[in-house]
Amino acid sequence: MNRSAVSASKDRKVLRRIDFGAARTSVAGVLAALAVFALIGFWGRLYYDFEGLVLGFGLMVLLVTAYRLLIVARFDTLYAAGPARWRRLFGLGLLAHACVWGALFGTVTVLYGIGFNFFAVALYNIGVTTALSSAWMAALPTRQAYIGLMFAPGIVALAVSGAPQGIILALLLAVYALYLYRMFANLYDTFWHALARERRPALTQAAQGGVVPRSGQDIQLSLVYRLAHELRTPMNSMLGMLALLDETELSKEQKEYHLVASQSGKLLLSLIDDVLDYSRILTGRIVLNPDFFDLRSALEQSLDAYGHIAQGKGIELTCVMSHHLPRRVRGDRERILQVMNNLLSNAIKFSERGEIRVEVDFQGDTDREGMLQLRVRDQGIGMEPDAARQLFEDQFLGPDPDPFSNRQGGFGLLVCKGLVEAMSGRIGVDSEAGQGSCFWLSLPMQAQPDLSERADLRRALRDKRMLVAGAASGTGEMLREELDALEGQCTLAEDYDDALQALRAGHRDKQEYALLFVDTWLRRDSALNLCRTVYGDPALQGVQVLLSVGVDERSHSAVQKLVQQYDLPVLSKPLHRTGLRTLLSTLYGLEDPQASDTGYQETDEDRARRRDYRLLLVEDNEVNQLVIRGMLGKLGYQVKTVSNGETALALLEQEHFDVILLDCMMPDMDGFDVARHVREFERAHAPASKLDSLEGIPRVPIIAITANTMEGVQARCLAAGMDDFLAKPVQIEQLETVLRHWLPPEAPQPQDDEDDVPVDGAPRP
Repeated sequence: MNRSAVSASKDRKVLRRIDFGAARTSVAGVLAALAVFALIGFWGRLYYDFEGLVLGFGLMVLLVTAYRLLIVARFDTLYAAGPARWRRLFGLGLLAHACVWGALFGTVTVLYGIGFNFFAVALYNIGVTTALSSAWMAALPTRQAYIGLMFAPGIVALAVSGAPQGIILALLLAVYALYLYRMFANLYDTFWHALARERRPALTQAAQGGVVPRSGQDIQLSLVYRLAHELRTPMNSMLGMLALLDETELSKEQKEYHLVASQSGKLLLSLIDDVLDYSRILTGRIVLNPDFFDLRSALEQSLDAYGHIAQGKGIELTCVMSHHLPRRVRGDRERILQVMNNLLSNAIKFSERGEIRVEVDFQGDTDREGMLQLRVRDQGIGMEPDAARQLFEDQFLGPDPDPFSNRQGGFGLLVCKGLVEAMSGRIGVDSEAGQGSCFWLSLPMQAQPDLSERADLRRALRDKRMLVAGAASGTGEMLREELDALEGQCTLAEDYDDALQALRAGHRDKQEYALLFVDTWLRRDSALNLCRTVYGDPALQGVQVLLSVGVDERSHSAVQKLVQQYDLPVLSKPLHRTGLRTLLSTLYGLEDPQASDTGYQETDEDRARRRDYRLLLVEDNEVNQLVIRGMLGKLGYQVKTVSNGETALALLEQEHFDVILLDCMMPDMDGFDVARHVREFERAHAPASKLDSLEGIPRVPIIAITANTMEGVQARCLAAGMDDFLAKPVQIEQLETVLRHWLPPEAPQPQDDEDDVPVDGAPRP
């Protein structure tokens, strides 16, 4: 057999299925070993005759059994860390098991000859070795070595006994061992060649340009992409309207409500993306886009998005980030946020009370690389160990998938596992029924040193005493971590009464507290009463009170009355560094820490120049027209709108536009056909002197706007002659960035004809 051909036919999915099957099958053999050992120890009287020997062998049997069960129990975790490493560990357990039972086989043969103990061990060794012939197709040399270790000691013991029966049995066992040795090799070659033969027709047909019949899974994946496209279209309208609403005059409270609505919409969009990513994981098409990004800001974004959801269920969401956490790391920001969002969503879903605590740390191997450690702890229903082990298994692809399973997971966790493994990381869960769960992940990352330390805020808070009252454990630890990093002296009070006593004791001992953080977590009424008491006590007038409340609590009448009465600074939960430092900077009259990180600053001259550009929007959905026109208007651009491809081409023959925004999915003539006709029109009307070079032909940039994010759509857009790609729902920041890139540096002269007018009855914004 050509072993190179055999190796070429293997792939990771097949090997994982084989390895998992071998691990599961081995449990029966391991447990049977304990039963056989107990049988020969007591029924066969081995324990009574040779107590010390049995204790020694018993210890080895128990150690090997424990090791093999551990390898099986932690299959997902160890396999995710490295399939080859798991196979080595599993193979080591097999060989250790063979050594112990081979030695026991030889020992009982020498001590008892051909009797009950001999046949008990011989039958066990023959049975488990034969079962291994079809149980694990991934490691032929290990399995063949297993045969020798299991049979050789017994064969040698029988042969040296000199008895005719012993020699005959030794020969029979040797022949059977050789038979198994050859059978293992033949089954190995047959299995892998059969697998390659099954795949060869489809691969050959595809290589020759033939059409491969679509499998049921391909059809299902196509349906998933179609449904995602249909869902993204109304999502584009909703998020677009919220973006336009953000540009209007809103009160501070309305802005917070708007933020919650926007982030909730984005979470719904992330759910759609989870469905798509699940299909990509099934087909091995996950694509990563690593780059440097602000890690802390990204994690705070997830906390803000899920904070109000947790508070709506009466759950406190807290986060403790190590001060060693670098500000900027290199990784796929969106994928990391996707995993974080899934873990938070899962924790909230299966919690009815208490606290959900996020812990983030970075263990650096060097100054510029290390491991991101993230844990999400909840006080929910928890899980039995068996359920925890199965949590990251794909129940949708099993022989009897149950789409309505109540298991604490779903495809969201499968997506997490696929993404984390794609980023060379590990993910797992530790749980106990009734005691909650802790989901953890570890990701290797490159880091950039944080050069933005707030020296001014550090000087302002240095050696100041600060007190935290009524906070959940995670909130208290977060405040202590952050305030200690700024060289303040932070103390946690267990209750509001304890906090008041500490404040008065500090005044009495001339060790005044400068700041009091009052959290409503324990009891809102008691928290508000503490604030009133502090403001009403002349001895505590030097204490600055800060109130920490959930977003939903800010609209409570008692909270609003207190805030207005005392002009009380408020922190919205979940607390994090950005919000805390911004508020502290305001209190101490320092520069806003975010002010120096605003990026591109637009001038009045920039906005005035934008009025000279002319844009064409081709979109058949009236609501999307309204949204995108509104965004373009906010950015200061002139825009004409048409609702079909034929009208767009007719208009382009009459007028010049600097950019075309083109929807790909339209009836009659889709965006791809429109783009091809535009490019043909440009070539047909280009001066003859410029036809020798494509770069010389006047070319209007075409930007695709579509809800279809299926693989290959972006490449199809570029092949049709488009220049860039925006996925719905369109974000105004992304729209601005793309337009700034493709518009010519010098704006053309303003046109005399009326712009910003819809064509063919399209609605005005």
